[in-house]
Amino acid sequence: MTQRQDAINKRTREGIKLQRGKRLWQRRRSPINRIGLFATLPIRPGTPIIEFKGRIIPWQEGAIMLLRAANHAIRFDANHDMDARPQWSPAGHVNHGCYPNCAIKKKRGGLWLTSIRPIEQGEELLIDYDFELGEEFAPCSCGHPRCRGLMLRRKDWPKLRKLMSKVL
Repeated sequence: MTQRQDAINKRTREGIKLQRGKRLWQRRRSPINRIGLFATLPIRPGTPIIEFKGRIIPWQEGAIMLLRAANHAIRFDANHDMDARPQWSPAGHVNHGCYPNCAIKKKRGGLWLTSIRPIEQGEELLIDYDFELGEEFAPCSCGHPRCRGLMLRRKDWPKLRKLMSKVL
């Protein structure tokens, strides 16, 4: 190994130690929805950031929560959802973005907010809520130049257009 490669490897190892030793997020005021989560350090893709904590509930109870506009029900497995409201976990403060930098991944037996692209320090952590057409979905306020306008999953847009054309 050359001296240059040695230096790069050392910096990478130090970066990994730094990320493991420090909290990668902080809760603060968000322009999207009052409170959000923001990166305290640069974050590499694939990095678990914070674990969602909450009650594991039957999927039917999660569906009722969504119909009542409580967008903190997260699919846990085929038969269960997680009630991940902010009172259970700060991860519940993650906001929707049409072009997110994070996703929810199942790791170590739990649900984790995980980066899907490089995230800069100070950038808000965002996921795509990906609501289905039959669920309660709301207008989006992510502010992205190519915002979809609704927190509705992409594959349901053609169905929505078809429904709207019948109504209008």
